[in-house]
Amino acid sequence: MQNKKLPFAVIVLAAGEGKRMESKLSKVLHRIAGKPMIVRTIEILKRVNPYEIIIVANPQNLVAIKKEIPQDVKYTIQKSPLGTADAASCGLKLVDKNMLTVAVMYGDDSAFYRPETILEVFKHHQDSDATLTFVTVKKDDPTDFGRIVRKDGKVVSIVEEKDTSAVQKKINEVNASLYFFDKRWLLQNLTKIKPSPVTSELYITDLIAIATGDNQKVETFPLGDENEWQSVNTKEELLAVNLNFQKRIHIMGIAGAGAAAIAGIAKATGFEVTGCDLNPKSPYTQNLKIKIRSGHNPSHIEDIGMLVISPAVLKFNPKNQELKYAKEVQIPILTWQEFQGKYLQKDKFVICVAGAYGKSTTTTMIAKTLTDLGKDPTCEIGATVLEWQQNFRVGKSNYYVCEADEYNDNFLNYQPDIAVVLNLDWDHPDYFKTKKQLFGSYKKFVSKIKKNGTLIIPNTWNFTQLTKFIRKDIKVIKIGDFGKLDLSIIGDFRSENANAALTVAKVLGLNITKAKKSIENFKGIARRLEYKGEVNDVKVYDDYAVQPYTVLKTANALEEKFKDKKVVLVFEPHTFSRIKTFFNDFVKNLKKSRVDKILVTEVYAAREKGDRSKLAQKLAQSVGPKATFTGSLKETAMYLKNHLADFDIILLMGAGDVYKLYEMLL
Repeated sequence: MQNKKLPFAVIVLAAGEGKRMESKLSKVLHRIAGKPMIVRTIEILKRVNPYEIIIVANPQNLVAIKKEIPQDVKYTIQKSPLGTADAASCGLKLVDKNMLTVAVMYGDDSAFYRPETILEVFKHHQDSDATLTFVTVKKDDPTDFGRIVRKDGKVVSIVEEKDTSAVQKKINEVNASLYFFDKRWLLQNLTKIKPSPVTSELYITDLIAIATGDNQKVETFPLGDENEWQSVNTKEELLAVNLNFQKRIHIMGIAGAGAAAIAGIAKATGFEVTGCDLNPKSPYTQNLKIKIRSGHNPSHIEDIGMLVISPAVLKFNPKNQELKYAKEVQIPILTWQEFQGKYLQKDKFVICVAGAYGKSTTTTMIAKTLTDLGKDPTCEIGATVLEWQQNFRVGKSNYYVCEADEYNDNFLNYQPDIAVVLNLDWDHPDYFKTKKQLFGSYKKFVSKIKKNGTLIIPNTWNFTQLTKFIRKDIKVIKIGDFGKLDLSIIGDFRSENANAALTVAKVLGLNITKAKKSIENFKGIARRLEYKGEVNDVKVYDDYAVQPYTVLKTANALEEKFKDKKVVLVFEPHTFSRIKTFFNDFVKNLKKSRVDKILVTEVYAAREKGDRSKLAQKLAQSVGPKATFTGSLKETAMYLKNHLADFDIILLMGAGDVYKLYEMLL
């Protein structure tokens, strides 16, 4: 973190016996997330980069600690357990004579400190010209910790738990075991400490009272995040801190829709979240208030308990630096879908929506219905919900609603109580080479439904085939017809999504009249026939459609709404594998669309390789006279600007970058 060594020495106290751990293993050698506590503390300090690090061990644990940390530190021994002040005195003898500042910290309680925090404390100590600076933290339960005694707001002393009075026991500001001292003053005053009348030990905390009594400047540094300091004295506390450390997660590819939603939900439910992405700026991350780094680097994950990644990383970038480092140091690695299923959905009533298309709209309709009817669900959506201005919601109830994406078999990470499968259409040919392979994955998905759960499906022949493989305890419900719906969003075909959502409401025993009203008031989600605005009186709509079926349905829905208007469809073909596999279907449906003109841009390749122009040109030529290949998005924008007068409506379509055209036209 710091390239230049900083002008202070650190004495790390590691000689404590830790009798309450009830173990022959030295306290500092007990492990947090696979590493000894002392190792985690030293790793943090090395990132801070002080001038020198001195470890004070005891005769019994010295060899074991040296084995774990063989280099770049000095060692000394506290021969007898005479207390923290005596241990600090042992370490002080090895401090370089030119050092003016000395930090003292514990090797067991410091594994959660951020390097940035230690740097901030050092800077505060320097800037305030204090004799002594120490860190404090407020705890809901201060039991067992040294209390900070103040008078008129100024610190007077630290009183150890064993020595506290009844009044002092009520103080919730406690000592967080990180001190910075003026070295000369420390040398002169360590000998003034007297043994505790209760334990006969010499407490380093007594230096605060000595300093204030001598009118020395004593500064406190309140810890902003109480989770950075976690004391470990018992097996139970060790288990607790291991669980807490596991809650430190880093999400690679956090700018994607799903990963960003998971980040937001995880943060709101007690996880400490950081992230990174090659392109960190995203509409999904702008309101997360999470630290997001640009690019990938092992330094991003040095103090995390879990690495959460996009499945695409494993597939397309398996040699990624962060991924490699995580494997080397045995940090658990999960896809964000695995993380959602294993941690966020634990003990929840889970409602999953699957299918090649319609997932985001249906999932949001279910989420909105539950919300409006007072069920307060947590929801993960693959698109920004216009009403929420984000793509997730954190509720307080037991309901958890999410999309279940079949790609990469991602949906097999979930165990729904209710599974909604909207369709079995073949998509993602780069992964599912055949319809049979896709069907096999859906068979596995429905087998994941919890005991006595519910499967909701359309009443079509291919689903009849699927139900042959359903367990007997699973209840199969056909999507109902709830009559005419006055939807606020464009497209009669969206009634399919609405009926699926209402079927879920019926299964849950909700008031259907109120549920219908909720869905009729649904304002939509981003990139699903989303109205963007006007360019020279020409209305611009944007849609995510990538499959032949959704291309046709969406284009004709907009044409139906604006029958007397001229509509131009700007279609950005999405991936070579999809266009090649379904080429004839794309040609047929683009021909059948009732729009007045079709502009075909270059292929959005994603991670695939090929000639982006050649396949798109072939598609435009095959569609016929109303289709024109317009090249790159920049070239397409120029074409539109030159022909704006010819159209009343522009429909941007595709899952790539075509949505950017609106801004390019302004």
